[in-house]
Amino acid sequence: MYPIILILALSASISHADRITDMFPYEECVYRARLGAAGSWVRIQNFANSCDNIKYNWHGDETPYELEYVTKWTCEGFEMNLDPVKTGDTIYFDCMK
Repeated sequence: MYPIILILALSASISHADRITDMFPYEECVYRARLGAAGSWVRIQNFANSCDNIKYNWHGDETPYELEYVTKWTCEGFEMNLDPVKTGDTIYFDCMK
C-alpha cells in the first residue's frame, strides 16, 4: 500500500514541474543562447518583422512559465540585431557571469 502512495505522490510532483526549472544552470544558459540564436535567425531570414510576429510551434504541454521564457529569449535574440552565432555567444556569456 505504501509504495503505491509514494509513487502517486512522486508522479504528481513530477508532472507539475516544467523542463526549464529542472535544468542545471549551464544547461539553462545553453538553452537561452539557442533561443536567442533562433530569434536572430528569424530576423535575418525575414520570417518576422517584429517579436509579435514570430511563429512558434507549441507541443501543447508547456507551462505558462515555459511559454513566457521561450518567447522572452527568442525576442531578445531577435532584437539584438547580430548574426545568430554572435547573438548566442553574447547571451550565453552574459548568462554564465
